[in-house]
Amino acid sequence: MRTSNAIKEKQTYSEIMNTNKTITIIYKHLNFKNDGKGKAKLFKSLAHSLRISPTNKNRIKQTKILEWDENLAHTNLIYSPLLGTKALRLNTLTEEQKVQIQNSFIIKVNDEQNLKDKCSESLDALRKYKAKINKWYNSLTGGSDSLKGVLLKVINEKEAIDVRHMMDVLGQFEFARKNQKTATFEKYLELHNHSIKNRSDISRSKIIVQEAFFKIPKRNGVEVSTTDLITNIHLFYKNNFPDYPIKLIVFHGDEIGHHPHIFVDARNRRTGKYDLLTAQKNFVNDNIDKLKSEYPDAEPLDFSKREYLTKKLQAQYFQSLFYQHTNLMLDKYNIQAKKLEKTIEHNARMAVIEEDAKKPKIERAASFWNKQIIDLTEKLNNQRGGHRALLNEKIKLENQIKERISERTILDELISLKNEKLNSFRTQFEEFALSVSDFVLTFFKDLSRDEVNKRKEKAQSSYEILERKLDADELIEKLANNLNAKNASTLRSVKNTS
Repeated sequence: MRTSNAIKEKQTYSEIMNTNKTITIIYKHLNFKNDGKGKAKLFKSLAHSLRISPTNKNRIKQTKILEWDENLAHTNLIYSPLLGTKALRLNTLTEEQKVQIQNSFIIKVNDEQNLKDKCSESLDALRKYKAKINKWYNSLTGGSDSLKGVLLKVINEKEAIDVRHMMDVLGQFEFARKNQKTATFEKYLELHNHSIKNRSDISRSKIIVQEAFFKIPKRNGVEVSTTDLITNIHLFYKNNFPDYPIKLIVFHGDEIGHHPHIFVDARNRRTGKYDLLTAQKNFVNDNIDKLKSEYPDAEPLDFSKREYLTKKLQAQYFQSLFYQHTNLMLDKYNIQAKKLEKTIEHNARMAVIEEDAKKPKIERAASFWNKQIIDLTEKLNNQRGGHRALLNEKIKLENQIKERISERTILDELISLKNEKLNSFRTQFEEFALSVSDFVLTFFKDLSRDEVNKRKEKAQSSYEILERKLDADELIEKLANNLNAKNASTLRSVKNTS
């Protein structure tokens, strides 16, 4: 078993002074699986930690922003490898930057999963060719032991195979349908090496990310620096699980009891396996001796048996080791974190806390808004004189409201009277406008009628004159026909000028 890097600090847990003030702390971690439900929970948790604003697209509820105090947004910090090597104020990031960090947790995993899904087609082909090699192997009899040995070697090989070397080895043997079987052998070797090269440990049931947070409840009445709170949980994971990258740390100073969240990649950077949970089991067993002071009968756990008791003990041991690690940091404050004894009162209190944890954060007893209500209630209870002043102020405000209502009633009556007068004027104006319109229409109708009659009379007179002219022209023409050309021309000229 690999030697653990746990608790490298020089001072040990047993050296913490017993005179230190005892406090309680909260440490909890959550595991997110590589399935739809797990990724959805991870996205939701990241949205909360990163303070991503609600939109219709991301399906974040508007009530989420009521879980913290917006006036303390400047106290939130963030560390992400995507942003550099230093912590930044969370409120200096744009929404696009925060969403990019959120998406970065899933993109790489999805790409790896898609690659594995594509490789499944190659695996199907590999199984078919392996079946052909097995069939060839089983068909060999007599003096073919050496050839059978070569086939058995490639069938059982778990690592990459030197294709050229094995093809040279196979070429030394004689067998039926040599060209066809040689081609089958070579294809199998190529598919085998391809599957080894693209082998991935990821599956839908694997844990891809672990989130942990550490809080010193406000009821303890102690103040620990932001730097110490962040460094404490950072070093715990960095020292004890160095092969698992820290993807994100967010410090929340805008909630009741400021605290850090840490998100750890469950993929081992050296082996590529998603085995953080296995590493944490080894961590517990490697440090079992450090638990003897609290658990005298503690022994390495047998994780080959999936038993509830084993899982429960692992959680208790892991938490105790985190307490020991934390107490090395808390010693300079002359305080010591200690687990509460398993009394009836403690169990009842834990049951309430666990039930409370199932509720939305805004509804929890220790939520930001509930804390505001509690503080206001305490302030009123402690300041009875202030309560009387508030009551007097309330009466004063009520009287002012009554006055405003009375004034509004008078104004409403005046407005109603004005509206009546306005409606009367509007009616009178409409009647006047209608009468004027009728007069104008009648005037122009009469004027138009006289004009038409006059035009008719003129037209009739013109017609009569035209008829008389035509009769005169006809008479002139008849007379001209009886005259010589010169006289006829003179007479016709009279017709044209008339």
